[in-house]
Formats: sequence, C-alpha cells, structure tokens
Amino acid sequence: MIRIIPSAALTVLALICAVPADAVAIGENDYARVNAALVEGHALPRYTRLADGTEAFAAAVDDFCTGAGHAGGRAAVEARFHDAMDAWMGVRHLRFGPVERHMRAHRFHFWPQARSKVREALRTLIAEGGEGALNPARFAQANVAVQGFLAAETLLHDGERLGVPLAAGPAGCRVLRAVAANMRGMAAGIVAEWRDGKASFADVVARPGPRNEHFEDHRDATLAFFRSLHDGLQFVADIRLRPVVGDDIGKARPHLAESRLSGRSLRNVIGNLEALQVLYRGEDGSGLGELAAADAKLDRLMRRAFRLTLETARSVDGPLEDVVTDPAARPGAEKLTIQVRALSQIVRERLAPALGFPIGFNSLDGD
Repeated sequence: MIRIIPSAALTVLALICAVPADAVAIGENDYARVNAALVEGHALPRYTRLADGTEAFAAAVDDFCTGAGHAGGRAAVEARFHDAMDAWMGVRHLRFGPVERHMRAHRFHFWPQARSKVREALRTLIAEGGEGALNPARFAQANVAVQGFLAAETLLHDGERLGVPLAAGPAGCRVLRAVAANMRGMAAGIVAEWRDGKASFADVVARPGPRNEHFEDHRDATLAFFRSLHDGLQFVADIRLRPVVGDDIGKARPHLAESRLSGRSLRNVIGNLEALQVLYRGEDGSGLGELAAADAKLDRLMRRAFRLTLETARSVDGPLEDVVTDPAARPGAEKLTIQVRALSQIVRERLAPALGFPIGFNSLDGD
C-alpha cells in the first residue's frame, strides 16, 4: 500500500462505500439511443481526428525528409507527432471494432514494451535496408514494435543511439516515412470501416441481433462502450501509474514511464482521463452517464470523481518519471494513483450494476 493517502483521495474512496446505487430501469431503446450518440459524437469524431493527425504527421515527415520543409521542419515534425499522439490518447480506450482488425491497436502503440526491444527491432529493420522492407504491404507485416508511435518517438528522440540521426542521412528518414505512412493508412482504414458502406461498424452497432456476430442486442453494444470506460481507467491506474509510482519513493521505477523520450508520460495520462470523462458524460451530454442519470447520487459521484481526478492530474508538476523520485512533488503522483484506482472501483462496483452490467469482468486479464 502507498503510505500517504491525501485527504481528497480519502474523500473519493469514502464515496465508494456510500449508499449503493439505486436500481435504474433501462430498456433497449435507452441503450440504442446512447449507442447512436456515442458512435456519432464520440467514436467517429475521435477516429477522424486520429486520421487527420496521422495524415498531418506523415506530411510533415515527408516535407522534412525531402528537404521541402522550411527551416523549422524538424520542429514541425515533432509538433505533428504530438498532435497525432494526443489524438491516439483520445481514442485508445475504444478497444473494439475496426481498431481490433489486423492488430491495428498493437501496431499503433504496442506498450508496455521495453525501449531496448524497440531499438533492437529498428536496428534490424535499418540493417535490412532497401525499399523492399519498407514497402507498405511488407512493412504492415513487420514487427509491431517498428510500426507505430513507439518507433516514431525513438527515431525522433533516440536516433543518435540507433546510429541514424535524422539530420545526418537518409536511413532514419526512410524508416520514419514508412512508420508515418503506416499509421496514416491504419487510421484511414479505421475511419472507413466505422463509417462506410452497409457493412460499416456503425451499422453493426446500430443493428444488433442473431445475425450480428458482435452484438446480440443494444445492451450488448453498450457493454462494449462500458468496458472501454472500465478497462481504460484500469489501464491508467495499473499500467501507466502504479508500476512507475511504486509503493514508496524507494520503489519508484521512473524508467517504466510511458513516452519518456518525448516527455509525454503525464500528458498521456491526462489525455486518457479526459477522453474517459467524455465517454461518461457525452460530448453533448449523451454518454454512458445518461443511463445513470435517474440515479442522481451516482451520477453526481461519477462527475465529481472525474473532476477531482483530473484536477489532481493537471496539478502534478513535471514529467511523471521525475515526479516519482522527487520527495516534494511525489505526493501528487501518489494522490493521482489512488484517485484513478478509486474511480475505477466506482465504475466496477456501483456504475456496472446500476447500468445492468455484470460485475467481475476484466478485459485486461483476457476474460
């Protein structure tokens, strides 16, 4: 256990043990209405933002690597990388549908992954040389460690160690262009499969039934969105925060922080939490929280827990990998870890039964 439990975190923990959620009568039409709102107002706009972000990143890389960019070309590449990564953090929680096809989620961002494994895979790819290994069709079958954001971050910020600094020659640029183009293609494919044609995944969500291989009924489709909320919070708490923060300052492991090279460790956490908050409350009020609105106490609890947790996340001063070993700043990271875990527990123990979903599932465990 973490030894210091700030008062605000204790408040959230205490709220979990409050009066159990009232039963909420939810019908198929209610689930269907929320599903439609989440497809049109949450999933599609966010995947479109990812497609736009990866398109802009690929264009910036092309400009820089062909010499067509202005003097600030490298800065533009890094800025577009961050934009694309922000977009990914805004949709990373949606782990069903087209993003599952062709292993796209892992190819975008296979993490946790040892940085040394990424460097090793990139060295192998660079050593193979030639355009054959970087051909889009062949590259899409390459090691997932070289296909997405981890590879791009490594090439941008660790090229010296790889022996391919981007400004010193074409090798690093060839690989970075392949990575960027690969991400652009995957993002465009996801948007197309969600939106286009009679077999679109939007239609799959809207038309559950015995012939639908994904969803038996509207409630089943809503459960997919609910799992995204539950598992997204658990991922932040147990994968992004706890291993790095540790039980105390002596057990902190800053080297496990995500996106250390680009200084994004805390930015990723905040991006995830913001997206999950919106999944609950809805982009325009039509989110999972609409189904809980009849239980005013539970809805207030959820909204307050998200607000407190995000306030804590935004107040942490510095990159996570630095904060966890700084005695003065560390309490903020500890408080954040406790609050995210508490919020995850509220979702699991109070929101799940209120919305008519089973307690006990855990997609992170493969159930």
